[in-house]
Amino acid sequence: MKGLKLTIGFSPNKTRKKDLLGLRAFRQHIADLHFPHYNPHIAASGRPADPRISPGEARRRTMDLIAWNEQHTGFKFTLLLNYLLHDNYDVVVDNVRKEFYPRGVRSFVVADLELIKRLKDALPDCEVQGSCLSHRMTEAELEEERRVGVVLHNPSVNIIRNPAQLARNHRAGFAQKVIAFEGCLHNCPEENSLYGHRWHLARSLHQDRFYCRNPEVTLDPRVFFKANWVTIARLKTLLPFISVVKLPRSGNSVLSVTRQFMHLYNTNASYNVADFITSGYIKIIETYIGAIPSHVFTDDFFETVDHCTMNCQERGCRLCFDVMDEIRAINGGPKRYSVFTQAHRRVRNLLRSTLNKAPWFGVDSAE
Repeated sequence: MKGLKLTIGFSPNKTRKKDLLGLRAFRQHIADLHFPHYNPHIAASGRPADPRISPGEARRRTMDLIAWNEQHTGFKFTLLLNYLLHDNYDVVVDNVRKEFYPRGVRSFVVADLELIKRLKDALPDCEVQGSCLSHRMTEAELEEERRVGVVLHNPSVNIIRNPAQLARNHRAGFAQKVIAFEGCLHNCPEENSLYGHRWHLARSLHQDRFYCRNPEVTLDPRVFFKANWVTIARLKTLLPFISVVKLPRSGNSVLSVTRQFMHLYNTNASYNVADFITSGYIKIIETYIGAIPSHVFTDDFFETVDHCTMNCQERGCRLCFDVMDEIRAINGGPKRYSVFTQAHRRVRNLLRSTLNKAPWFGVDSAE
């Protein structure tokens, strides 16, 4: 565990200072903290914004937290600059130069090669990390990034289910930051589109029409078990090829996510795999399946499934269906929420849907 390094995603609007103070206990394992751009008019974060907070208030909270961190904890902050709107490179670079660079932010995650070039031209000493949203994964594709100045590559989320390519990238000398628990469905047609479905999800466009939101797709064990997540035990076998592990941005605090991960890493205890998955289908899993105990997934299971072409009938294989039956027998079924909780969620979702149409939020405002 000595060499384990983590990146942790957080939202400045929701992160408490006491949580950052608590993270100091894990300082030796923290490479950096990722935070999204505060202004969707310039380069949206790719995450749904809190509709109750205007971009102006989000900006104030972001800048306050940057200044406070510099003085009290000193963690390396990395700004996500994905999801360009209308290829507005000059606006993004100018904003970075005026807002973030003077405040000590020197590290950026960027998917777009042209933006990387312009950032390096404007700010030669900045550090640029690759982005999984570029969908680059092979040595040749990562070499494109290295030529324009990327120092830490973040291959496509599909890499976690392609250990052979992960190893080849490592042998070729690429430092890799890998998302181990994202959970996007493997080779999802929408995630592999030009911007990826998260780009659209961030703008609340037809959220329930996506591939991963279709229960017939997600609840098929052959599809779900090939999705881009691994258990912590499986991750340990891949760590020789990984420079930094990216922990998911979740509804829990950065401190609680880190504590939970480090406890499980140190104890090898079984846990609910769904606790770390952040993709759009997680509610379907919670509603129809329930907890997914990690101990049912062995290295042999992953190696079999990762190489599977889903020709189950041809091979007479029922591995995925048998494992799903075992999970259902262990977990006792999905958690049943109270009538009050269900009503609260319906009202919350309706409120978010209404407020997301505010003129300052989303694609409409950018156009």
